[in-house]
Amino acid sequence: MFAAHLIVCKLMNALLKKARSYRVRRLDLFLVREQLEWPRMKRTNLLTGSLSLAWMLILTSSIHVTAANARNFIEAVRRRAPVVYVGTVREVRVLSRTKFDIKARAVVSVSAVLRGLTSKASEARVDYSSFDEKTPILDGGPQFQLKPGVWVVIFANSFENTIPPGYLLQGSREELLQRVEALRNSLRGMTADQLSFNEINGEDRHIQLALYDRLIDSLRAAKQG
Repeated sequence: MFAAHLIVCKLMNALLKKARSYRVRRLDLFLVREQLEWPRMKRTNLLTGSLSLAWMLILTSSIHVTAANARNFIEAVRRRAPVVYVGTVREVRVLSRTKFDIKARAVVSVSAVLRGLTSKASEARVDYSSFDEKTPILDGGPQFQLKPGVWVVIFANSFENTIPPGYLLQGSREELLQRVEALRNSLRGMTADQLSFNEINGEDRHIQLALYDRLIDSLRAAKQG
């Protein structure tokens, strides 16, 4: 029985490591039974308790990660960003690579600054997490695949920043125009409860709506240029 308990503990440790690496949200405990090839015998409270504890640890960790990632997308992230700019990716560099993640840096040619200490910045650098065919995407993100020529709208702490913290939109000018319009329309229609959930108030909404209007004008001007 003690040997069976050791086997369960080792399996639970392996599952927890896998959950942390791939941010596994859900695990089927029936698979655990199959992998252990349990004999047809009465399961003790010790064995059941080990499985229950491991399941609770995995579930709690998953909820924590999911909630933390969700906060990257609320309106307060964009409202609090001291720098907002539009531009095109000029160059992408891989800074480091592991089995689970790629750290990359994009050099952006800035076409317009919508918020910041200067309106004359011509270049920006943004570091981010990425993925490819050898490095699978992490559940929950945010991760990006930026390529030269892609348009971006970036909400950041500075013109040399890592995201997160911050917010990044990428695509063609037309795609960005649609997405910024969607952000504006969503913000305009928020209820008081939704404003609270996004950690902003009525004054923040007014400021952000004005920002989105200027972003839309900038993207439309770039399209005509």
